[in-house]
Amino acid sequence: MGDETSHAAFDDPDTLRAWRRARARATAATTFWVISLPGLFVLTLIGWESLVGSSLPAYVMPVPILVSVIGVAVADSRRVQLKKMRGILAIYPWQNHPPLNSNASADVSYLKIPNPDDRQKSVSVTVRRYGLLGKRWRNALTNAHTQGFQFAGDPRFGAVIALQGVTELGAARPTHALDTTGGARPRAVSDEAWQRARAAGVAGESPFTEGQLQDLENPRKRGSRA
Repeated sequence: MGDETSHAAFDDPDTLRAWRRARARATAATTFWVISLPGLFVLTLIGWESLVGSSLPAYVMPVPILVSVIGVAVADSRRVQLKKMRGILAIYPWQNHPPLNSNASADVSYLKIPNPDDRQKSVSVTVRRYGLLGKRWRNALTNAHTQGFQFAGDPRFGAVIALQGVTELGAARPTHALDTTGGARPRAVSDEAWQRARAAGVAGESPFTEGQLQDLENPRKRGSRA
């Protein structure tokens, strides 16, 4: 089912640039919402006095705080999501997946990806992309169903889905997670697949430090890994 290349996804310059752009946007969005509270409070104060003609009551004051907190939570969720996706893109190659059966689940956020240890079987995953909501995201997922998509990772632990090329990156997680209590390899997972998932940081304890993962983002250092 899958057409696997021999290089990690980050070896593709377009993928690396797309991920870095997404990280920069998520970081900027988080920063914006963190520093937005004073501005939101002033706008609320001015708007209330202009429309109502009285001082801002105490019960309205929590509103700009709540808006700012929600903004920070959503933006930072995307930043954290991208950090987890980094290890997958640094270890796993992109694979091509053909269009899905038109009778698939009506919820387009669910996809089926081949099991790396048995490609005759598929693993159901749900795809999330914090920060991109509404019609644009749903259209991207619909296109993935009807036109095919790229994926990297092990769907039993975690994967990255490329929608409409690598311009839209979504995180996929299994609908039924494997039991990895105590960091032990599940019986149905081969040792090779387990070690690869550990290296990507999606199973057990990753052997890579934060500094080593950052090195994997550096094209020059990636070229010297062989």
